[in-house]
Amino acid sequence: MTSKSDPPADPVNKNNSSHIERRRQFRRASDYQAEHFQHIFSSFETFGRHVLLLDSQSRVLYRSKKVDALLESDAIPLRLEPKFTLLDSYNAKQFKTFINGLAQSVPRTVDSAPSALNSRRARSCILLLERANSSPLLLGCFPMRRQSPGDEGGLKIMAILCDPGCYSEEQWRAFQDLFSLTAAELRLCLALADGLSLAEYGQKYDITDNTARSQLKKVFEKTNTRRQGDLMRLIFLLTRL
Repeated sequence: MTSKSDPPADPVNKNNSSHIERRRQFRRASDYQAEHFQHIFSSFETFGRHVLLLDSQSRVLYRSKKVDALLESDAIPLRLEPKFTLLDSYNAKQFKTFINGLAQSVPRTVDSAPSALNSRRARSCILLLERANSSPLLLGCFPMRRQSPGDEGGLKIMAILCDPGCYSEEQWRAFQDLFSLTAAELRLCLALADGLSLAEYGQKYDITDNTARSQLKKVFEKTNTRRQGDLMRLIFLLTRL
């Protein structure tokens, strides 16, 4: 009686498999970083956050997918080429101060240390970029990694463009599910987040004052809040990440 044995491994296919696996790996650190940034920062746009990654010379290393469309549609006073440049003189001065503060906060020698003032200046830069037909865009710049002596190219700056008027549908749906809000109760929360008073909310949606107050009372009960100020803090905590 003869027994069947497994066929011998095909050395050609085995070599091809290894070759394909090696090709899937990143050959350079920069390749890994670009892929890594793309997966992380592109997800920010789900929440209305558009991300740029800059080097110490303000050159753009990475931009998330919708940045160019945002700048073109809203005519924002910001240029990305040949480097990150703010066209408004006040914002340009503030950003330059921020960049200089980052450089000055780096010790020149091992024995020297950054001053407390320069350290505070280097933490962040928050600016408002005016737009012609809508509310200003918020620009936040933050150092991602402190520069060390002899590592001139190590500093990275993350710049986040945020539209304060942009609401993330995903976050609002999560907010509604978390507190089991009805569609009308969620609509009230949206109106309050937009700055409407309870009376203005009733006028906008053609409902009586009693109905508006009843909806607000239900929202208070479900969210375990007692005042509109407490409710607003909860709303902004959970929907403006």
